[in-house]
Amino acid sequence: MKVKIDDIIDAVDFDSDMSESFLNTKTEQVCMFTDEELRAAENDVDLSDSAEWYCEAVASAKHYLDNQDDYLSLPEKYDFNEYRIIEKFIARVVIPNQSEILSQSIHGKGAFRRFKTVLEKLGLVDEWYKYRGQKLREFVEFWCKENKIDFE
Repeated sequence: MKVKIDDIIDAVDFDSDMSESFLNTKTEQVCMFTDEELRAAENDVDLSDSAEWYCEAVASAKHYLDNQDDYLSLPEKYDFNEYRIIEKFIARVVIPNQSEILSQSIHGKGAFRRFKTVLEKLGLVDEWYKYRGQKLREFVEFWCKENKIDFE
């Protein structure tokens, strides 16, 4: 099986508490289902007044529910542990004053928002997203190898 790794990366990055993402091992397609779509599929909700795209999404969710052995659950965003990635990024910042300010920004409530605000002030936003993207790709590649999934 050769899966497009960017599709898995996007699914992990887009992950939320209100959806689940899977790899269909038969079609090699990444699928994301919202909790609402899964509930509608489980309960055979009447979709006669629903938009076509929603009907298709519920039909896909129904296929998943009926064929769960053909699907592999993708890692969740929380498995990526972005906080640890932030700490590693800060350790790489070579200007001591900048790394100290960034370190202070990630403590307490609202750490992610403060971190991004400080990144903007220091002009490190592009460096952060490049680093984060690289680490997310490494994380997904490792997951693929662990699950014996060939990717391109």
